[in-house]
Amino acid sequence: AVAWEAGKPLSMEEVEVAPPQAMEVRDKILYTALCHTDVYFWEANGQTPVFPRILGHEAGGIVESVGEGVMELVPGDHVLPVFTGECKECAHCMSEESNLCDLLRINVDRGVMIDDGQSRFTIDGKPIFHFLGTSTFSEYTVIHVGCVAKIDPEAPLDKVCLLSC
Repeated sequence: AVAWEAGKPLSMEEVEVAPPQAMEVRDKILYTALCHTDVYFWEANGQTPVFPRILGHEAGGIVESVGEGVMELVPGDHVLPVFTGECKECAHCMSEESNLCDLLRINVDRGVMIDDGQSRFTIDGKPIFHFLGTSTFSEYTVIHVGCVAKIDPEAPLDKVCLLSC
């Protein structure tokens, strides 16, 4: 579901999703939910609008493929995307007092992947921006590995997807 511009109806589109690059994961989203935060940014209230983009940030899915350097996840793992990730290397991630990662801290205006500044979504060669590093209103999405939480495969994805918010 692509938001082409602020406040306009989302449009169901055929989107090309690139393979994951180094330290990225491509997930198949099986369940997603609508949070008021998605509505807020779709309406572009009080912020710099970034369009076109694929919204969505609370979901549950399965790892479809992993990029180079991803060791903690394998295809088939059940996962929740999270918009405030952990690089596990910065001062905040190493601290016992904070997990507000310097690298993967929430950034609503970025719209592209951290490592190369490019989107993994395109339509007819035109880039479509990411949202909160997750973009779960897509059947497949590419997420930095630090923003993917592996969960017990017995957990019902249709229910635990809400926890990723």
